[in-house]
Amino acid sequence: MADGLRAMRWRAATLLVGLGLVFAWVWMSGRTSHTIQIDYRWAVEPLDSAEVQIDGEVVGILQRYGRSSFVSGFRVEPGQHVVEVLLDDCESERQPVSLGGSDGRLAVFMAEVDDGYNCRVILR
Repeated sequence: MADGLRAMRWRAATLLVGLGLVFAWVWMSGRTSHTIQIDYRWAVEPLDSAEVQIDGEVVGILQRYGRSSFVSGFRVEPGQHVVEVLLDDCESERQPVSLGGSDGRLAVFMAEVDDGYNCRVILR
């Protein structure tokens, strides 16, 4: 009887440690956060170091990571947001986005520069 209880305790302890490790992995991997990503590989030269504004507040710049990753991510709270990329001498297009619940945790935009009559930064 004592051996059976000891084996059950070990199994329960192993199960609890395993669950704790899974929860820690999910939490530390960022799967619980909401992120807006901007991919600017189509217009690297003009958009490198351009400011990103979310809800009227500058949250960072577009910058590459490594040799070929032209994607910048910005963590936000769930809800409605307005994203804009600011570039000198160019108009910028505001893009609304909703995150959280059934809308998901990730929004990805492609940024490009329209060099027509007026310079304009477009988020798609």
